[in-house]
Amino acid sequence: MKTLHVSLGARIPKSLKSKLDRFCLEHGMKMSFVVAAALKDKLGKLEEELEDRLLGRERLADAEFLAQDSYAKYLKRRRADR
Repeated sequence: MKTLHVSLGARIPKSLKSKLDRFCLEHGMKMSFVVAAALKDKLGKLEEELEDRLLGRERLADAEFLAQDSYAKYLKRRRADR
């Protein structure tokens, strides 16, 4: 099956474009390949981070919390038991 390609227009800082041009030239890579690989990598990391945040929120919703003074009393008892 053939992969379909589309054009992507984006505005980026000149310094980043220069860095991309230099990288592609030095490594003999096509700009479209490097951009697609970078986007794929970054999107994967962002999706993972969002999943982690959601999991954290779910765990916090089920968590039990102690007031600070209650926790301090607990620690004091633990130290006394040693």
